[in-house]
Amino acid sequence: MDNTVHTISFSRLADEMAMPLNELTDFFLDIEDMFLNEQTRVTRKMVGLVEKGLKDCKTPNDARELLENSTLKLIELLPDHSDLVYSAIFYLPKCLAERERTKKYYRQALRKIIKKGWPGKIDSVLERQTDLVLLSLYGYMEYCVRANQRERKEIQKDFINMINLHLQDRLFF
Repeated sequence: MDNTVHTISFSRLADEMAMPLNELTDFFLDIEDMFLNEQTRVTRKMVGLVEKGLKDCKTPNDARELLENSTLKLIELLPDHSDLVYSAIFYLPKCLAERERTKKYYRQALRKIIKKGWPGKIDSVLERQTDLVLLSLYGYMEYCVRANQRERKEIQKDFINMINLHLQDRLFF
């Protein structure tokens, strides 16, 4: 069955979910709202985790653990159909707007985590490393939405090792 974005319809979704069409349309106005809902569901949980973690961070090790735990939680939150949802994010206006909002949030949160977890960086290095970690995080997410759970966990370990190596150097660049 073709699962590309343009083939999705309310009636097909209702059939696949064994749900009456009117119940489905009571919750969502259009297909875009369904994709946005899934996108914001993951984002809300991630923001909650990160905010609590930042508040509880007392040591550099706490910040490092927060980064590791949040990347693990991210892959646990991704549903089986996340490849479809995340491919739609690049085409649907509401999803694009949410992606940009989320990206700004992640950037400022990552900056705080890096500053706490790998202290002593000058501002220009902190900014560059934050941008590179953000870019890497979106690449990590892009990979994980297409991978199965086992592959996701393997890449998460490699991702964290790569980020740690990158951030260890206070004056990288």
